[in-house]
Amino acid sequence: MKIEELLANSFPQEIVEHILSSYLEVEKGYRLEKWKPSELDAGHFVEAVRRLIEHALFNSYTPFSTSLGSFNQGVLNRYESSTGDESFRILIPRTLYAMYCVRNKRGVGHISSISPNKMDASFILSSTKWVLAELIRIAGASSPDEAERLVSQVTEKQVDLVWDDGESFMILSKKLKASEKVLIALYKEDKIDLEVLRIRVEYKNKSNFKKILLALKKDKLIDINDAGICKLSPLGVVSAEAIVNGT
Repeated sequence: MKIEELLANSFPQEIVEHILSSYLEVEKGYRLEKWKPSELDAGHFVEAVRRLIEHALFNSYTPFSTSLGSFNQGVLNRYESSTGDESFRILIPRTLYAMYCVRNKRGVGHISSISPNKMDASFILSSTKWVLAELIRIAGASSPDEAERLVSQVTEKQVDLVWDDGESFMILSKKLKASEKVLIALYKEDKIDLEVLRIRVEYKNKSNFKKILLALKKDKLIDINDAGICKLSPLGVVSAEAIVNGT
């Protein structure tokens, strides 16, 4: 079952769509090392999840066309004093509030002595992942580990150039060079063993493939760790998106 379908079975479709789209924007900004946009998009995530909390605890939620107002201790108290799952009353709201404070107090939403940075963006991304995993767990995942595994599927890029049905993986374009196929394969699913990557791009010569990877690493488009795991750099993400968009 897809993540959106799983969540929509328990929560309003409109809220689910806003949560997932804002999560992907946070994740994309982080991958591109655009700390400010990543942290700003977290504000949309917080607002969407707050509406889900309202729905879960009070059976109605503030329309997206209407402002939620300030997020403060009074709001936290209202959630906590209601009847419902502890995650909705305490755990998720307090996580959202910490994200909200980072966004508003650390030079993201307002001028501050501390500019947007990787440390804060890492906290934001980890928090959004935890909240999303917790929502997935509540919606029907069997365990926190299963929920975390499902969250990883959200970050997989839906690339029209790739056929990936869970059994087969194939890059459909015949015009792409091997190096471009590598970038597209990693864009679809990052952090892949180099031998798995070679098979996915259907490149037969192992020694030549290693040369292709090293050339991409030299150009700062990918990295390869000592265990042979390949991953895209921020420059690699930009290059892969240019290929996907045909630019």
